[in-house]
Amino acid sequence: MLSLTDVWARQLIDWEEIPGLFRPFVPAGRLLPYLIYSPPDGWGSCKVNARLTMLCDKKISVLENTVDGVQVSEWLFTDLDYVEQGAVHLYSWLRLSGVAVGRPAVVQVEYNAVAAALFTQVVQAVRQTWGGANREVQGEGQEALEGLAAIDYKFWNYAKECVLPGERVFTTVYQPELTIPRFLFSRRRLTAAYVCILTDRELIFVSDDGSGGSMGRYGVVCRYIPLAKIKEWQLAPATWDKTGLWQLKLPGECITIHFSAPAQSSLLVLAALLDEIRVG
Repeated sequence: MLSLTDVWARQLIDWEEIPGLFRPFVPAGRLLPYLIYSPPDGWGSCKVNARLTMLCDKKISVLENTVDGVQVSEWLFTDLDYVEQGAVHLYSWLRLSGVAVGRPAVVQVEYNAVAAALFTQVVQAVRQTWGGANREVQGEGQEALEGLAAIDYKFWNYAKECVLPGERVFTTVYQPELTIPRFLFSRRRLTAAYVCILTDRELIFVSDDGSGGSMGRYGVVCRYIPLAKIKEWQLAPATWDKTGLWQLKLPGECITIHFSAPAQSSLLVLAALLDEIRVG
């Protein structure tokens, strides 16, 4: 009988631990690369196949056991548009988006939150390869985040955890949760609360993710976008009765962020700095 830990993602150390169907895809004859095996699992009605996440030679691969055989998705670190790590209760995921073999590709690996540290190592390994910006642009360390403590203490803690050691912070934008009326006294969540952090390496979005679009605050989603991947952006201003939209064009996809009128001035400052850094 399987124990609870048998269905949790785990790091593979020895060749014998690698399931046979994945072995042909793992380089042999040298030290094993960093491997995380995610057994087949289910989250409610969502069933996930067995997956193997592999870091090797500045490349990340995700192998999935499907009815049609093992499907392989892989990117060089420089081919990734962003990496995302999220959790809602125990349900957690690693999302990779970029351009693989000339085509946009997105893969999401689900896992139990108890294995989060294994996937955090993957996220950090990728992020540490992203270069910094023009050093003439003035930035600070984590002290630039201190203003968040008075606005939202939880997001301040999230933000501090997201910024890598030595990474310079230029500015932040905090957006509270946005809701719109829905059926009598109920409201629908338009966008989760989030903080946007511009550093010398990346644009970081930390959001308070709800469950199924509800207003509950049950998780956190951290998305990291290297500055080099932001090709252009467009901003549709907010008005007193309508949210604004900020669209970021990446090589593989376009990301849209909602914002309210009070956050608009801070977002315009961030966007201007982003242009200054990219041109520099």
